[in-house]
Amino acid sequence: MYLLFFSLGGITLYTINGGKKSENKFKAAAAIFHGVGLLLLLVAGFGLMKFRGISHSALPVWVILKIVIWLAFGGLLAMASKKEKFAKILWFVFPVLGLFAAYLAFYQPF
Repeated sequence: MYLLFFSLGGITLYTINGGKKSENKFKAAAAIFHGVGLLLLLVAGFGLMKFRGISHSALPVWVILKIVIWLAFGGLLAMASKKEKFAKILWFVFPVLGLFAAYLAFYQPF
């Protein structure tokens, strides 16, 4: 989770401060950390499903929502690196999505 949020936060701050994607020397490293973080979260999530005995055939709503959040985190890196306006909004969206994903995992409300 740290890899994901460090890469998202770094790219977002870089863009907010006027950095251009083409000038970013560390964009490859940030993308690698982002991808590895997403992969680790996916593997850990399916491990949690196995540990809790959740079937892959009939996924509960909270699992589907977590997968949607995971996909959003995957795609929003591109938006965060494009324009300063998007990056400013995403600076607040990323923690909210992370907290909502944690809430879904701990409390399983649906």
